Amino acid sequence: MKETLPLAYSSVKPSWSRKPIFLNVCLIVIVLLWLEIFKPSLNHTILLSRPMADVCPQQEAYDPREALGDLQIHRPSVKESVQLLSEAVQINTSVGDGWPDPDKEPDRWNDIFSPFASWIETSFPLIHAEKSPVTREFVHQHGLLYTWKGSDESLKPLVLMSHQDVVPVEQNTANQWTHPPFSGYVDLETQTVWGRGAVDCKLWLVSSLSSIESLLQSGFQPRRTVILSYGFDEESDGHQGASHIARFLEDRYGSQSIGMIVDEGLPVLSKTDYGSYGVPIALPSVDEKGALNIHMVATARGGHSSMPPPHTSIGIMSSIVATLEAHPFPDLIGDESRPSIQLLQCTRDGPLMPRALREALVRLEWAETLAQPSMAAWRHRSMPRWQKIWEWAHTSSLHQRRIEQARRRLIQALDARTRTLLRTTQAVDLIHGGIKVNALPERTEAMVNHRIAPYSSVNEVLSRYCSLITPLAREMQFALTIDGDELVPASNNTLAHVTISKRGLATDTHAASPFRGPDADPFRLLSQVIRQTWHIDQPPVTLGSLDEDTLPPSSNEWKESIRVSPATMYANTDTRWYHNLTDQIFRFGPMSLHPFLTGKSPFQHVHTVDEHVSIDSIVKATEFYTNLVIAVNHETV
Repeated sequence: MKETLPLAYSSVKPSWSRKPIFLNVCLIVIVLLWLEIFKPSLNHTILLSRPMADVCPQQEAYDPREALGDLQIHRPSVKESVQLLSEAVQINTSVGDGWPDPDKEPDRWNDIFSPFASWIETSFPLIHAEKSPVTREFVHQHGLLYTWKGSDESLKPLVLMSHQDVVPVEQNTANQWTHPPFSGYVDLETQTVWGRGAVDCKLWLVSSLSSIESLLQSGFQPRRTVILSYGFDEESDGHQGASHIARFLEDRYGSQSIGMIVDEGLPVLSKTDYGSYGVPIALPSVDEKGALNIHMVATARGGHSSMPPPHTSIGIMSSIVATLEAHPFPDLIGDESRPSIQLLQCTRDGPLMPRALREALVRLEWAETLAQPSMAAWRHRSMPRWQKIWEWAHTSSLHQRRIEQARRRLIQALDARTRTLLRTTQAVDLIHGGIKVNALPERTEAMVNHRIAPYSSVNEVLSRYCSLITPLAREMQFALTIDGDELVPASNNTLAHVTISKRGLATDTHAASPFRGPDADPFRLLSQVIRQTWHIDQPPVTLGSLDEDTLPPSSNEWKESIRVSPATMYANTDTRWYHNLTDQIFRFGPMSLHPFLTGKSPFQHVHTVDEHVSIDSIVKATEFYTNLVIAVNHETV
């Protein structure tokens, strides 16, 4: 019988069935529907702008009627206010760095500040009258401390600060000024007063004195003690002035004994000023950046330039500077950056804000909102089940990752100048080396100024020097010591010695004064007074002629109050010495909310050529201090 090959296909039925496949598919579909896999995740459904009232809450403008009762406040005329500032600017109170203690070399200081103190005494006669309720004290020779004692000693005092000194004028730039730097020139065409100190800081010194003078003339009697504190070397870190005044006040009143401090600070921005994005806004600073000056010295063998080493001390210092500038501090936003973020959020609706920046702010607002415990129940209801399960498995880090991602997006949307204000900065401001072109430089020095972001510290800046300069020292064969630590010891091959150390005052950022929550009553009251003083619909105060002696118009008839936001002061003030006295410290520069007729932003000319201030700023500053004293006298801080 012939054998047959097996068939390719068998007639035997397979053991499997299509029915289980159908059941499995149905089960998968049911699970996907239960997980709500087709429902969009929460992140994609909520990127809608929150109301400005939520992200930038505003206080009602302060109403002084109850505080004043029947009392009518006399205010100085526009002409009087302008003349006072003009005269103050004409007295040169320039102070340099590193001046000796006034107890050791009194003549240098007396020549500058004794004439200014005499002018103040003559210009404000009621404050200095024999029977005046205001007392004047000199602290460490030239620190001015005025005390108007209140009737209720249980109320913590209000301290208004300023400083008498100004930054020196570079002699080779004196002829570049539109008007001479110490002329105090009153320009009626542009409605400005010109000169060094017209803004920083005689504007606020004269205005605060004027407010007390006018309150005395009006018969005002404070319940709360009012103190005026004027240092005399703020531009040189305040070692001789503010530090002594702060200790004097602490000895008299005790630690944490002051209700509120208001010092110089960020200004009122007009709609054309950088950072306003077209929204007039006032910026009382609740903190300020830390500060650190670094002194770098490179010493090397001298000799004739015909026999140079591989690197001179100037070459080594140049490489160090180049390394620093090639590695700027990173752009970061930390939890401590909240005041700066709040400022951006308060201008989010500005007509000049770029769309990408506005969208980045909205993303950050929602990322922070979703991280709040109060949002947990709403998030849970709004999420599809698959996202609930995923977030449950990643709860510990999800919200922080979302916030960090939104912060990175925000940094990318910011322009370079704003990123600079947020991060730790470095500026090589001084450098010197060598004495002759054919002699090897034996010593080269450089100074670097740092303004330290609120999330960083002095130690972190020093650590960065260690990590950047140590490899360079090994490569270029120089010994290196940083802040007393010998990181690269000298050897037979050493070409130079480099020492990097702190110079002068080194300060970290202190915690921000409360601007929200139960401890923020002082900030809220300050905001109310600012909104009482500045109105967007109020035209600028002007002076028609130097013979005109009219009173400034009242602000009561205007309705559209300016917006207020907390901010971080990017420079440093004398308040750095006052933190033992209170945690309610604000830095605010009362000025005009209107663009200057010169077309120049006032803060671009502080510490440089053509410092000037508008007449409206002078009047508004005096009005602000008067309103603040009245409000703080009546309210709780």
